[in-house]
Order: sequence, then C-alpha cells, then structure tokens
Amino acid sequence: MENKRRETMETICYRELKERIQNGFYQPGERLIETKISKEMNISRTPVRKAISMLTVDGFVENTEYRGAVVADSRLTKDDYIEMLDVLGLFLKHAIRRIEVKKLPINYKRFEEKRLELDWALESKKERAYFYYGKSVLLEFVFYLKNDCYSEIVEDFSVKVEQFGTAEVFSIIENSGKDFVKSIEQILFQLGRKTILRRLKLLIKLRSGKFYLLIAKKPRSKKDLGFLAFK
Repeated sequence: MENKRRETMETICYRELKERIQNGFYQPGERLIETKISKEMNISRTPVRKAISMLTVDGFVENTEYRGAVVADSRLTKDDYIEMLDVLGLFLKHAIRRIEVKKLPINYKRFEEKRLELDWALESKKERAYFYYGKSVLLEFVFYLKNDCYSEIVEDFSVKVEQFGTAEVFSIIENSGKDFVKSIEQILFQLGRKTILRRLKLLIKLRSGKFYLLIAKKPRSKKDLGFLAFK
C-alpha cells in the first residue's frame, strides 16, 4: 500500500516539476532543491528525489558536480522548430516526387482516417490535435520513401517537440493547423487527379467489336475525384 502511494506521489511530483520547467517557472540553470520542493508540495523528499531522477533521464534536468540538480536548457524554441520544419518539408517534397515518378498507389483511406481522427479530437477539444495530425500525416507520406531513417527522424523530432516545445511553438502549430490541413488536402487532390487521368487515358473498352481509347475530361471538383479515385 505504501509503495503504491509512493509511486503515485512520484508521478504527481514528476508531472508538476515537468510542467513548471516547460512553462518557464524554472529557468535553465536553476537549481532544484529537494527540501524546498517538498515543502511547496507538502510531500516527503523521497518522491521529490525520484521525480528529479526521472526528469534527468528524460533530459529536463542535469546533475552538476557542485550545484546538484539543475534545469537543463532543453527547450525547443520557435527558431529550432522552424529550422526542423524546413527539413521535414524536404522529406514531404521528396515523398510526393517519388509517388509521382514511380506512379505509386496511395492509400487514400488511411489519410481519410487521419482526418476523421482530427475532426473527432477537435470536437472533443483534445489538446495538441493538430500536432498529432501533422505527425501522423508526415509519417504516412514518409512511408513511401521506403527508408526507415526518414521515419525515425520524424518520430524523434515529434518526441522532442512534445517534450520540450515551448508554449510559443505549440501556439504556432495551433494557429497554422487549419492551413496545414488544407495543404494536405490539396496535395492529395492533385495526386489523385493525376492518377485518375493517367488511368482513364489508358482505359480501352471493347464496343461493337472495336477498341476505343477513352480520353477522360479533367475532374471538375473533389466530389468528382472522390467518386473516381477515393472509393
């Protein structure tokens, strides 16, 4: 019973200290003093000590020789985020190019599921809905590069953003979320449009003993394209 209670207090202390670090309550280089924290949270020093150890493993805290546990400068700033977005943007362009050149079939149902998950998360007012949608969509596109290294980079970056992203970073993600969704829909629409045109131009039907090459008109809307390519 005591062990269960102690684990619970460790978890509570860990989350509280982590939130304080992420919110800037504790600044990089600031000491984390066990006695002070235990008094503030009205708990013993043992769960505080273990919580600090957990934060050290996760990269939020570092141990120094003379000052003890101090807050690590692990924040991912707006500039860091934008710089990494440029790299992920290159991955996305590379994936789209490979899909077009190799004429790879796209699993549109997977992307549709991601969009439905986003809609549900937004309706339920889930935190970081656009962040998780962006991560899942990028991983779907990177899959077509057939190189696990790209997927690992996306995963690692996502973990870093989730763990160390500042409030400003998540504000950028939230404010640009709708535009990102529209961009993805446009990309999928263009890829699907090219696919269906290519298929229809090569479609040959046997009619009255003769072969006819059907040259299709360009889809006029997403609804037309959806009927042809997304079913």
